[in-house]
Amino acid sequence: MSTSGKLYRSNLVYVATLLLVTSLASVLAVAAQRRPPQRIRFLPGSVSTQVRGSFSRQNERPRYVIRARKGDHMVVNIIPVTKGLTMAGTVSSPSGHGDGGPGGIIFNADLTEAGDYTIEAAQHTMGSNYSAGNFILEIVITPAWLKS
Repeated sequence: MSTSGKLYRSNLVYVATLLLVTSLASVLAVAAQRRPPQRIRFLPGSVSTQVRGSFSRQNERPRYVIRARKGDHMVVNIIPVTKGLTMAGTVSSPSGHGDGGPGGIIFNADLTEAGDYTIEAAQHTMGSNYSAGNFILEIVITPAWLKS
């Protein structure tokens, strides 16, 4: 192989490596920008709230955190606002156990732990394929003492 051929191959490897490192840095930067969960609080005396939310390519899975007590009953409903959008979501307990499903009511259960519950909303890709969309997150928590 000639010297110019070796130099060409060496430059090609250098450029490919540079592109790979740049792409990896870009992916890591996007991952680092993942937004922290939004804290949800009820108004005093309320057992329910609605929060307007949205997702985009930069924030595909918006997350929310709400504090609840063991024995409370929680219902989480994700209502699409963008026409044709289908949503899904999960609810994770303070210890990390998760439950959820396709949009509409994604969670409806008595809580087995006290603490912060994380709710993650996402587009249900089997039903729609939008780069951005809007939804309403509705949460109802019936305190354990009110259920009897």
